Amino acid sequence: MACSRDKQRADPIPVSNAPAEPGCYIMRDASGKVLYVGKARNLRARLRNYTNDTDSRYSVKYLMRRVAHVEFLVVASEKEALLLENSLIKTHKPRYNVRLRDDKNYISIRLNPNEPFPRLMVVRKHKNDGARYFGPYHDTHAARKTMKQLQRLVPLRVCSDHVMHNRARPCIYHQIKQCLAPCVGLINEDDYRRQVNQALLILEGRCAELKGELRDRIRELAEQMRFEEAALVRDRLHDLEVTVAPQRAIVRTGARDKDVFGYCLEGQFMEIQVLYYRNNAMIGGNSFSFDHIEAPIPELFSSFLLQYYGSAPVIPQEILVPVKLEEQKVLSDLLSEKKGAKIIIKRPQKGALKSLVELANKNAKQAFTEKRGAEKALQDALERIQALFLLSGFPRRIECFDVSTIQGNKTVAAMAVFENGKPVKQRYRRYEIRDSGGQDDFGAMREVLRRRYSRAIAENELPDLVLIDGGKGHLSVAVKTLKTLALESLPCVGIAKARATGRGVAAHERFYIPNRMNPIVPPQGGAVVRLLARIRDEAHRFAITYHRLKRKKSAFATALLELPGIGPARARALLKSFGSVQRIRAANVEQLAAVPGISGKLAQEIADGLRTRK
Repeated sequence: MACSRDKQRADPIPVSNAPAEPGCYIMRDASGKVLYVGKARNLRARLRNYTNDTDSRYSVKYLMRRVAHVEFLVVASEKEALLLENSLIKTHKPRYNVRLRDDKNYISIRLNPNEPFPRLMVVRKHKNDGARYFGPYHDTHAARKTMKQLQRLVPLRVCSDHVMHNRARPCIYHQIKQCLAPCVGLINEDDYRRQVNQALLILEGRCAELKGELRDRIRELAEQMRFEEAALVRDRLHDLEVTVAPQRAIVRTGARDKDVFGYCLEGQFMEIQVLYYRNNAMIGGNSFSFDHIEAPIPELFSSFLLQYYGSAPVIPQEILVPVKLEEQKVLSDLLSEKKGAKIIIKRPQKGALKSLVELANKNAKQAFTEKRGAEKALQDALERIQALFLLSGFPRRIECFDVSTIQGNKTVAAMAVFENGKPVKQRYRRYEIRDSGGQDDFGAMREVLRRRYSRAIAENELPDLVLIDGGKGHLSVAVKTLKTLALESLPCVGIAKARATGRGVAAHERFYIPNRMNPIVPPQGGAVVRLLARIRDEAHRFAITYHRLKRKKSAFATALLELPGIGPARARALLKSFGSVQRIRAANVEQLAAVPGISGKLAQEIADGLRTRK
């Protein structure tokens, strides 16, 4: 069902045809592009709020002036409306909705108690594999620091399964008393399980319970005259007391783990901050930036929370929010179903919980100020680039190219893309050079520019500045190539680092522009050099990574794939079992035949084939 208005009229969108039922509404502009997706328990009442100016914010009025068409999708319940809205946002990517990109940066500590000899791991992906996940942590350093402290308190193994199953003697971690060496049978599975349970007690914040267990263990060992072992447990008890002592200063706000949300809104820009509280101690936080904010904050917050916990590795028992959510109970039920336990969402009005939300708001304000300050610095740097190189337009989008090769072998090129001074990695491209053979950097640059901008012309996706990693010769090739594509007006700059003299004079960045003999050498510590050098370094990193991958694949193909009867699947199985080509070569026929998919006859052929290729 839909309703629309004439673009020439200023009348509100009629709502008489809107159903008084739960569902989603899709707002489109005159060209049919989706501007905003929302949900409501009563579609007619929600749309009336927009058209009757119930929300007096200017941003909402601005949104409604752009809306020319509204579609409705009716569902059976508020829960279905919330899920449908989440799906529509992912499908249409509306400009005025808060939308989280797929985030792979949630960092957690993983421990799977179902494994024979579990180990602690820092992971970024949460799987439904029966393992326990603790976090999230704001960065890898914080997670590894926690894991290092745990390793000192509870000496679980640190090696991988493959290493553990192939060790013949204990490693250095056993010597420094940070591993009990299950790899060589110095601890049985039951005793190791006791260590795992102690690690879980610490991660769950039940340290008092663990202290009592360790004291009981000390008495038990002392009664059995096992004084050296009792001394080791005593030392662990002391380390535990020292480690958890700083957390006693944390204000107690209940036993539940919490995520606390706050926000800062200025104009069309919003910063959402989340603080992670585990065992009544803050372990970190994260912030998310959004622009084009036009809809009411409670609507956006509900949408944000559903997207956020759709990918977050851990859902805590309690979620504190700074605004009252219309769909609060429905959202709580959805998250409870996902976690398999009751989740409480609430907006605290007083006391310690309200103080936590105010702290999240304060952090959101700080993050907003820092990010806007950084964005202003980037804008200033881009304006200086425009002035330095006499560009006719603002260099919002910069594409940088670099060629990577070693003596003409496996030549590749890469393109890094920055928009508004920030990398846009989904737009990066890498190129395998096809036409230019041997050590021909100019030919490779000519080929990659021709391929890139032939397509860019067809897709109407040209940058504001082309940055070439190279000197005057590379720039000349780039200018001639762009001219053959009728892109003479596309700005192009070459960046090259002068060689150090060896007399205490550091290398400096030089820039070449068309129709100028001498290079431009701006202040080396300035914003222009820092930004353009960063873009060049990113293109170089991307190119050399691709070059190494091509060489590795080539070596892999030479060593394994050229053997009779070995394809990609069997090669992967061999590498998974042995870890490297060298270990495969060192294995005997019986060990090779134990790999799934490898027969005794084929194992003999592999052994003979690798032996002749030494």
